[in-house]
Amino acid sequence: MISRDNLRILVTGGGGFLGRAIVQALLTQHETWRISVLDLKPPDHDILTRLEHFFQVDVRSAASVNNAFVDYIPDLVIHTAGIIPARQKRYSTRKEDWEHVRSINVDGTRHILDATLASGCKLFVYTSSCTVVIDDLNHDYYYMDETVPIGLANLHYGKSKGIAESYVLDPRHATERGLVACALRPATIIGPGDTAVMSLIHDLIAKGETSFIVGNGDNIYDFMYIDNAVHAHLLAVENLLTTRTAAGEAFFISNCEPVYFWDVFAYIWAQFGHVPTFRVRIPMGLAWVAALVAEAVTWVTGKPSTLDTGSVADGVRTHFSNNEKARRVLGYEPVVGLTEGVKLACEVSIETYEL
Repeated sequence: MISRDNLRILVTGGGGFLGRAIVQALLTQHETWRISVLDLKPPDHDILTRLEHFFQVDVRSAASVNNAFVDYIPDLVIHTAGIIPARQKRYSTRKEDWEHVRSINVDGTRHILDATLASGCKLFVYTSSCTVVIDDLNHDYYYMDETVPIGLANLHYGKSKGIAESYVLDPRHATERGLVACALRPATIIGPGDTAVMSLIHDLIAKGETSFIVGNGDNIYDFMYIDNAVHAHLLAVENLLTTRTAAGEAFFISNCEPVYFWDVFAYIWAQFGHVPTFRVRIPMGLAWVAALVAEAVTWVTGKPSTLDTGSVADGVRTHFSNNEKARRVLGYEPVVGLTEGVKLACEVSIETYEL
């Protein structure tokens, strides 16, 4: 096993929401470890000054990635770098949007893993996503676990993460090149400063759209507080450094608290002092027609709308995960409850989440 003294850990995407939090936790909990970041965007100055290296790299470029490893050999890589299509891009069917997502999430992951192995590093933690399963909009997924097959995702993000995860966990990398890797599949992550999920929910207040529930409102969903996602990643690191029982495996991780989807929205709005005066349930059929109209208006005017057929289909589904495998192999247990996590996420200034 690798000596734990002065370990070299590389975090790709260390300037992003999850990557930044992982880097901060590593710096705090492992003061003797030498932490480096590879990202197109530099991390905050207070983190940057504590890093061994910062590599400003576009993961879409194999040459750029390879250059970062020329004189640098990490002991372990945590690959969080990627793009999450937001808002209307989330449900896009445009080929151009797919190519952009694929170039970062699929090609970027391939470039990072290939360069990692070429450098001599064998330990790799990949941040996958629950969307490798749930981005199949045609089905609900109750208490899904790792036996559920991937490859059915019809949205760009889940499709790209599934392809990348399959590349990382390809057994040939382990047998032919000695790779010791695992993949984590976080649920939807929220936390202070999150501009992907929290801002979208907050926007509905300004748009006057908080009184509407699509469908019957009884669909259940998984959310996850940022500290729990970070905790799971550090447990994965510890496992690969010691027992390596996680090698070759994927793990669903969440807050282990499935909740009613629309109740979470209402609770978040309440933290900002907003309580809808009434609630109206919109039948699925009517919502679908309205979404088609909204998409037509968007196509004509070019102005984005909140509603589209993708968001309607997504907003009425149930999907939540079984975290038993992560508990058994990694020792994972959430460290922050969802109620507390939502409150913490909403304690930042309201301006953070405004349109």
